[in-house]
Amino acid sequence: MAGVFKKELNKISLLKNLGSDCEGVLFTNQDTYVLNNYIKIKSIKLNTTLNLIQRIKRARYIAHVIGNEIKNLGNKDCILLRYPYHIFYYPKNILKKHRRCKVIFEHNTKEIDEFKLLSGYFSQIFLQELFLGGFIRSQADAIVGVTDEITQYQLKRCHDPRKPHITIGNGFDVASAPIRHPPTYNTTTHHLLFVANVSHWHGIDRLIRGLASYDGETGIILHVAGEGAELPNLKKLVKDYGLTENVIFHGFVTGQPLDELFNTCHIAVGSLGIHRKGLTQTSELKVREYCARGIPWIIACRDPDFPDDFPYIHRIPADESPVNIEEIIEFAKRICNDPDHPQKMREYALDHLDWSIKMKRLKEFLEDLVHESSPGVS
Repeated sequence: MAGVFKKELNKISLLKNLGSDCEGVLFTNQDTYVLNNYIKIKSIKLNTTLNLIQRIKRARYIAHVIGNEIKNLGNKDCILLRYPYHIFYYPKNILKKHRRCKVIFEHNTKEIDEFKLLSGYFSQIFLQELFLGGFIRSQADAIVGVTDEITQYQLKRCHDPRKPHITIGNGFDVASAPIRHPPTYNTTTHHLLFVANVSHWHGIDRLIRGLASYDGETGIILHVAGEGAELPNLKKLVKDYGLTENVIFHGFVTGQPLDELFNTCHIAVGSLGIHRKGLTQTSELKVREYCARGIPWIIACRDPDFPDDFPYIHRIPADESPVNIEEIIEFAKRICNDPDHPQKMREYALDHLDWSIKMKRLKEFLEDLVHESSPGVS
């Protein structure tokens, strides 16, 4: 199951467990997501090969479903939307004067900067977001951001710094992932693991260029687990540098094969190119899984859920320089000398990252909003 679907299902389930009267609507092309009777499944085409007409039809359908949900909600209800970017096709009752319920947008990025990196259909969406995004945000009753940087950006775009808002970093269902059993550490070969739907802003090209310039004695194997638009570029880069024996593309991996990859690798890889999206902070789902499983990682940005001195993160510069492989080897050596590091990381994840902790704050915020009090700024 894709990380974003896991995230939304966990949020809905935990809000329900905390006593909230809630239900969720999930747009997907698979019926295997039907897990309980308070999640509505709406079938859509998710593949990226849809032509323009098909994409417009899909956007109109999503808007129609959202409009119907809003129509059936009263003044003591709220609807939390992962910010949808099909602005031209929003239902008219997204506007304050046409609805009774509260509407809250959740933002995971700076949309304009991200759309600049995409092509084709997203070029049209970029223009929609550029000219209409501020107005649509002004119609929301509240903003939820996954980092302070994103929250403040959204408030600036809607020209209302007093709009109710809160920052809640992404979480992870810690119990859903087994703690890893790290491989025996040796200086002969180091295995690195990257798990994601691979995009340009993940910056894996920086790591490949680092491997190309590395001439040390320790062998380095990079495992890439996932599909994504950036894969063809990475495969070409690997071939051009003659690194086909150093980089293994596994495709989409889940279940026991993914567990085995975690048990094989010494270090994981977070995003190394978030600066390409104009961000200095991130709240990535994959690094929360890394922490829950107990594998240290490298990254090129800050994450508010982890202190600057968190010992299981190695931060590299947020620029276009190749990754310094020697530094990664020293990081792996230091961490792997502590055989208890997976358990220590797991305990941190339970205390700080589990969705059960995150959703308590969201529940309080939404309840305050619905009861027309003034939620505190976070």
